[in-house]
Amino acid sequence: MRPLLLLNMTLLIALAAPLCEAREPVKAAHGHKAVAGLSRTAQAKTLNRNVVRLHQPATRPLQAGVHDSRRATNSRVVARARQLVGIPYRRGGTSVSSGFDCSGLLVYLFRTEAGMKVPRTTGEMIQKGGQRVGRDQLKPGDAVFFNRNGRGNVSHVGLYIGNDQFIHAPSSGGRIRQDSLANSYWERSFTTARRFNG
Repeated sequence: MRPLLLLNMTLLIALAAPLCEAREPVKAAHGHKAVAGLSRTAQAKTLNRNVVRLHQPATRPLQAGVHDSRRATNSRVVARARQLVGIPYRRGGTSVSSGFDCSGLLVYLFRTEAGMKVPRTTGEMIQKGGQRVGRDQLKPGDAVFFNRNGRGNVSHVGLYIGNDQFIHAPSSGGRIRQDSLANSYWERSFTTARRFNG
């Protein structure tokens, strides 16, 4: 009985061996396809990393950005002018250490805070300066010009800071200060205004 059992077992092993061998290459082939598939996926991911994407156009128009930039620059000019209140007046002065005259103050503010070169004297600022603006169109950062009590040539300039207020270096012996355009003297003396920064 044992020999018969051994014979059956041998026969089963002999028949099963070719089947196993036949299945093995199929498994290997599927395994190779899977590896190849993974390899292609990995390659695709690598290739996708190297794809150059063009920048999308700006969502806001350029003009809006320009206006924002000008507004920020004018805010810096006004903020710096506020810090200089109390600095002594000095004829011909254009620096914190020496003091300022009226036009020297504006030259300093626009040079240091806006990176702009504005004309040195009040007359040149009016003739060669920026856009002319009316009293009702004033914005912070505009230059406001005055004559003497409504008479004579323009001889004084200040920086408009909003709410009918301006900062200026008034006269010999004085200091940089803030005044109101609604004050009767400055209201009579107001002549014109210029916008240097847009």
